[in-house]
Amino acid sequence: MANKNKVLVTDLDGTLVKDSQSVSVKDKEALKQLNKEYILGIATGRSLKEIHYIEEMLGFDVPLKIAFNGAFVSYNNHIIHENPIDPASLKKVLKFIESNDIIFDALDGEDRIGTHKEPNRSRLWNMTLIEPKHLYDYINERKIYKINIRPDDDQADELLEQLKEAFPKLSICKSGPKRIEVTAPHVSKGFALAQLRKNGHFEVVAVGDSENDISMFEEADLAISMSRADDSVKKVSDSIIDNFYESITQLNH
Repeated sequence: MANKNKVLVTDLDGTLVKDSQSVSVKDKEALKQLNKEYILGIATGRSLKEIHYIEEMLGFDVPLKIAFNGAFVSYNNHIIHENPIDPASLKKVLKFIESNDIIFDALDGEDRIGTHKEPNRSRLWNMTLIEPKHLYDYINERKIYKINIRPDDDQADELLEQLKEAFPKLSICKSGPKRIEVTAPHVSKGFALAQLRKNGHFEVVAVGDSENDISMFEEADLAISMSRADDSVKKVSDSIIDNFYESITQLNH
């Protein structure tokens, strides 16, 4: 039985789901072993619906679910934190996107809504990409937890700074070279872990690979980074691994 005070939380894309399509046999077996000793958690920029997709792939439920980078957090099927983008901010961000002709998709928990196209459907994890006729009006009428902005590699850093300057109160970060993620104020994986700690004393191990994992690493007692992570991520980690299953070795040291 898992120790009720020990939590292992992992990122998905590039970490547990290394290729953003499926969990390898070795990684799946490692997670099953860890499930005996730890309360397991998933922390992702993706939606709760996509976490459920991975749970089906694993064959068991994960008690701690951190979706949309922390805009939605549940523990043992109870919502402990929820923070979508407020309507006024959403309208302003969408106007910025439309004015600058930016490729994007907005997440309401059911669909990916916007102009982004994904040719490899295996990366969508049962989500649907839709682009309604009155796109911006359609999105403004919904509860949106996160917006993915999709710049070219050479434009990402410049656009990131423009967004931070235009929307200083929103949480904005890069997640890979071609994606910038926009959420409500104070939303982060680290803040989500802080909300969990309000429900008890937890010893937390975090595994990740992207800039949106840095806050989670800073909140964790032990941070494990993937070797392909950016230097900014690796420098705040306690150890580095090539594959998720190697985390077992790190925890046994």
